Amino acid sequence: MRSITIASATGSIEVLVADAATKTSALPAVFVHGMACAADLWQAQLEQTAQQRTAIAISLPGHGASAPPSNNDYSPAACANALFAVMDALQLESIILVGHSYGSCVALAAAAAQPHRIAKLILVDPPIDCTQCSPEVYEAQMAPMQQAMVGEDWRAVLEQSFRTALTGGTSETQANILARLNRTAKAALIGTGRELFTFQSTAALDKYLASPGAQAHAILAPSNAMPLSLHVLRPALPTTAIPNTSHWLMLDAPEAFAQALEAVL
Repeated sequence: MRSITIASATGSIEVLVADAATKTSALPAVFVHGMACAADLWQAQLEQTAQQRTAIAISLPGHGASAPPSNNDYSPAACANALFAVMDALQLESIILVGHSYGSCVALAAAAAQPHRIAKLILVDPPIDCTQCSPEVYEAQMAPMQQAMVGEDWRAVLEQSFRTALTGGTSETQANILARLNRTAKAALIGTGRELFTFQSTAALDKYLASPGAQAHAILAPSNAMPLSLHVLRPALPTTAIPNTSHWLMLDAPEAFAQALEAVL
């Protein structure tokens, strides 16, 4: 596996590349992590996927060794542009795109913007679509959370949110993810976190699936069964559930996740 750095319009992007074990015509798979993580989150998946096809992971702007965006834009659309910069630099015309958590939002933004370049979209435990809740629910639940994230106790608020999302996982996963959270810069955490409240993931999925030949699949943890979950809002979206896992299911159950991913790939 090799690590390279690729320039984008707003800063350098860290990229991990696992070249295919044998010559193949299979489309490469590109992996995008979520908040407070980096490309190395996917190391096990890169190694396994490379047995069949080239596998690539990027660190989003402000995460891992990727530079913070020069314009402070952490939106899914801006991160998707960084992804396209990597694809262009590596001369990838078409890929299978795998996104976890906030990375699912980035993957959806990329798929909606350039659907002809995303042959298949794999969403790993995508966030709920907050834009689909009622104004009353938004004011009662979402707005206070948004305000708390930018208050003086912002880190404690985020840590509590992460601990809740870690429910059902292993102690090793909890230690791993909380350590990553603690070493991620405030700008990256707040910059991505605030976008979760405004990103229209359902609309992005609809736009992508309206493109000829578009394919999408979701791999889910048990907790992802809320009224605003993407697959609940769009029940035609095929899903695979992995039991006894937290939001970071690829860490909690790597073998089960590998089987689910291989089946979809």
